[in-house]
Amino acid sequence: MRNKTLIWLAIWLAALETLALFAINIVAYAIRNRSFELTEEYVFGGLFICALYLVCGISQSSYAFHRSDVERIHVMQALRCWVGTMVVFVVALYAFKISDEFSRVWLLEMVLGGSVSLIVVRTAVLAWAAKARRSGRFASRVAVLGSPRLVNEAVQTLLTYRGGPRLVGGFVGEGLGNETLQSVPLHGSEESLRRIIAAGRVDDVLLCYEPDEEVAFRAALGALKDQPVNIRLQLPSYLHGVPALGIDRIAGQASLVLADLPIVGWESVQKRCIDLFLGSLLLLVLAPVMLVIALAILITMGRPVLFRQQRYGFNNDEFMMLKFRSMLREDGEDAGDTVLRQATRDDPRITALGGFLRRTSLDELPQLLNVLGGSMSLVGPRPHAVSHNEHYAGLIDGYLGRHRVKPGITGWAQVNGLRGETDTLDKMRHRVELDLHYIENWSLGFDLKILALTVIEVGTGRSAY
Repeated sequence: MRNKTLIWLAIWLAALETLALFAINIVAYAIRNRSFELTEEYVFGGLFICALYLVCGISQSSYAFHRSDVERIHVMQALRCWVGTMVVFVVALYAFKISDEFSRVWLLEMVLGGSVSLIVVRTAVLAWAAKARRSGRFASRVAVLGSPRLVNEAVQTLLTYRGGPRLVGGFVGEGLGNETLQSVPLHGSEESLRRIIAAGRVDDVLLCYEPDEEVAFRAALGALKDQPVNIRLQLPSYLHGVPALGIDRIAGQASLVLADLPIVGWESVQKRCIDLFLGSLLLLVLAPVMLVIALAILITMGRPVLFRQQRYGFNNDEFMMLKFRSMLREDGEDAGDTVLRQATRDDPRITALGGFLRRTSLDELPQLLNVLGGSMSLVGPRPHAVSHNEHYAGLIDGYLGRHRVKPGITGWAQVNGLRGETDTLDKMRHRVELDLHYIENWSLGFDLKILALTVIEVGTGRSAY
């Protein structure tokens, strides 16, 4: 049973976006013609654009919200639909040979003005949705059915979940007396559950049965499958906290998907193409800068110009990472990072030139060669020194999961202020969390966003020394 508030949210969002786009049509026409009285061509043109945008949005599930992700009213999704709409509109103008009836200035104003209006509308609706969710407006109504022990555990867990569902009650079969937990009824018959479902008071039913209660589970499932509710099966307690990505079948046997290989197939081709294109472009543009830096290092610090160090990359394979040298050379520095020692603020090993290079991240530029060679990507988890990996892998759960993708010159952790020394375990743990978030949510747009934020982060010089 779908929450009516979500339906109205979709309707209002579609209506607001349509009104905003048609208003931009009027404003763009008025700027060009100094009149708000639209001609027939611009009235029908504006209506066609609005209808086309709605069709695109509906086809891309731009208005299909769920209680669990109601705040994901993506601005980028709206902008992609808008750009696609205007492309189709322009193609239609030329196809029907009526392009001369519409001003090029008006078209440009529509593209820019429409983009701004959609950003404003979606941002405002997102803010309202976040507030509404905190107030419980989107909360689903849940009934828990199963064995007494598991029902009690599930109810207590759901009650402590912030912004969680509204509990209708826990149902554990016939012949039990009524009990409550924080005003939630815990006992009742399956018949009473069916009655409140019929009354429209339940959205979801959570089934909680012990492994040896297959008969009871199948009976409950059979009784509820024809009811207008969502039915979910609680996972065993040892899987709590483990991300579940869905259900798959191996040799016909149902299995729970706990992890998928990230960035595979066509996605890996896209990422590699971006690495090769942008990496080559950056190397070409920055080659004079890199030459000047190399000469400055040679004059002030002598050889070697490059700092080479073994790092762990994709699939825990080691590779030789390149950087411009920024420190006074130490014994064993290029021989495999035998000492667990990060650069610190006012580190005496860092030269004046090296300090400037590190603050501006110019010391990382030789890694463009790593990118073109395939051992690194422009965006990904930063590769840590071998000794750091061995140290933290035993302290932080999931640490080695960072190596499921290629390491990057910049990453999600770096643009969130974690560029410098990780002098506490909590800092490293937070860096790993951000790296894993990037891996689990990768997209080409996410990479481009990180690259843009990197420019800002490097400009501030925060956390880099």
